[in-house]
Parts: sequence; C-alpha cells; structure tokens
Amino acid sequence: MRFLALDIGKRRTGVAYLDDATGVPLPLDTLTLGKVAELVDAVVSLVSVRKIDQVIVGLPLLPSGVEGEQAVYVRDVARLLSGRGMEVVFVDERYTTPRGDRNGKNRQESAEAKDKDSAAACEILRSFRRS
Repeated sequence: MRFLALDIGKRRTGVAYLDDATGVPLPLDTLTLGKVAELVDAVVSLVSVRKIDQVIVGLPLLPSGVEGEQAVYVRDVARLLSGRGMEVVFVDERYTTPRGDRNGKNRQESAEAKDKDSAAACEILRSFRRS
C-alpha cells in the first residue's frame, strides 16, 4: 500500500509519503497554499501521481484530548478530501512534532530537518504504522 500523510495547517501543510515496499517515510515539499480549495486540489494531484491508497491526516487535539478550533478545520479539509474519493484516516498528532536533542540538533534525518512541517508528516506516518 502507498500512504500520504498530511500535517494540515491554515498556512502550511506538511506532506510525507510511504510505500509499504520500502517502509521508509519520505518527506515531500510542504504545501503553502492560501485557499482550502487549492490545498485539496494539490493533495488530489499528489494522490493521483503517487497512486496513494490511503491519506493519513494528523488530528491536532488539545493536550486534554479535546478537539479545538484547529481540529475542526482539519476535519473540514479531510471531509473535502473524502468527498473527492480519498480514504482518510486520522492519527492523534499531539506527540508528532520533531524535537531537538540536548545539543539543539534535530533528531530527524537531514532532509526532514530542513522542513519541520514535512518532518511532522513523517512522524504522523510513523505513529500510524505503530498503531
């Protein structure tokens, strides 16, 4: 199976790809699109080009586990993606933000470290694979 992970934000959306054949999450370019329709169109294009089977979306819950304003926004975008024929699965993203080590260096691979949004999408894929 092929997966596309999204760390959806109102300004930027981190994107990562995983093919079961390799099992390695790959960061893709972060999408910086102003309108929701543009974001949905860009994701639809990626799904088509990469022949994605399932879209994994990080759900930004509050520390208490409750859904806040951002989670409502993410669910709205996911609903639009589902309406375009995509299978969407949510993953709790509270603990997917990459963290630095004691020396202030990012623990993610260098390609991921350049883009925190795509690195977060890679972590969403890793969380999904562990669950």
